[in-house]
Amino acid sequence: MIACLPPPPPSAYRLVEELRDPAAIAGVHRVAMDELESEQALLTKLGARGWGRIHHFRNHYHQPWGERNAAPLSPRALEGLTRFVVAAAFAPGKLPSVFLTDSGGLELCWEDERGGARQVEFKSDGIDYYIADCEEEGSVRLDNVGELVRKFAA
Repeated sequence: MIACLPPPPPSAYRLVEELRDPAAIAGVHRVAMDELESEQALLTKLGARGWGRIHHFRNHYHQPWGERNAAPLSPRALEGLTRFVVAAAFAPGKLPSVFLTDSGGLELCWEDERGGARQVEFKSDGIDYYIADCEEEGSVRLDNVGELVRKFAA
């Protein structure tokens, strides 16, 4: 005895091509050009290790982290650091080091062309800096990144 199965039922769903989002089809996250330029500047000026650390801080350090239940990365601190790095010039061959602080800020440390230590901490509410050569330390607002870049260039 041979039995025939009935044909499969038509699909309950029908895809309408006009409703598909082209970005979703391609699987591409479209970002603003300034974001791409910022990421390229971070990679160029901090090197692969520095850029990778920032990427790691952004994606893997969620609250709480560490022994002291430290805060996750502050978006305002990251924006301040990015604007600083884009505008600043670092001595050739002296890539800055990047650290995540317990308060969710980012600390950038490097040496100038004479080997003098420089340190800047980007926090959610401002920027603290230290220049070892002249033992100068101070604070500026996050929107005064240009002033800080000029200070380090002098």
